Amino acid sequence: MTRVILVDDDPLVRTMLTNCLNAAPGLVVRGSYGSGTDAVAAVPADQPHVALVDIVMPDPDGPETTRLLRAASPRTQVLALTSLADPQAAAAMLNAGALGFLPKDLAPEAIVHAVQSARHGLAVLGGAGAGLVDRRPSTDLAELLSPTERKILLLIREGRTTEQIAREVYLSPSTVKYHVTALMEKLGATNRVTLAIRALELGLC
Repeated sequence: MTRVILVDDDPLVRTMLTNCLNAAPGLVVRGSYGSGTDAVAAVPADQPHVALVDIVMPDPDGPETTRLLRAASPRTQVLALTSLADPQAAAAMLNAGALGFLPKDLAPEAIVHAVQSARHGLAVLGGAGAGLVDRRPSTDLAELLSPTERKILLLIREGRTTEQIAREVYLSPSTVKYHVTALMEKLGATNRVTLAIRALELGLC
């Protein structure tokens, strides 16, 4: 059972998401909070696999709430709830440790799929979430990537696991992990979701 908490200052959003997630098999909402402070205080009791955190909230805001949640419960994956196309806010959430974005207007089945994917550590750029990313061209940097690196980066963009990528590129999982680490260093990424964003920037989509 995937345990979820919701952190949003809009009670209507919390109610709608609670109903949506509790209706799905294999999901249960363990807590619904109007502030990051309340959510962080309840994390030890909730033990959530996934936290859905609104980007724009009163103090603490979404990024700070994400930092506090990740510090209190490192195994909890955070998805940023958003209704705004704000690249700066998106970058702040990623830097704070969010795994990806979940637009509030996604269809219920897409929300459920995104939450289950996040539990297993797969980057989520749901719906218009990818539109939060600044897609400035980086042609020169793309030319520095080997064909294998380009393929791995594209597969990361698609949300593939290490094992799936290994099968696609005919390499061992350990070799794929080496390439992923090298790509993070080369592209200035901190995790797979930021690598996926770099893939978007490089036009590998």
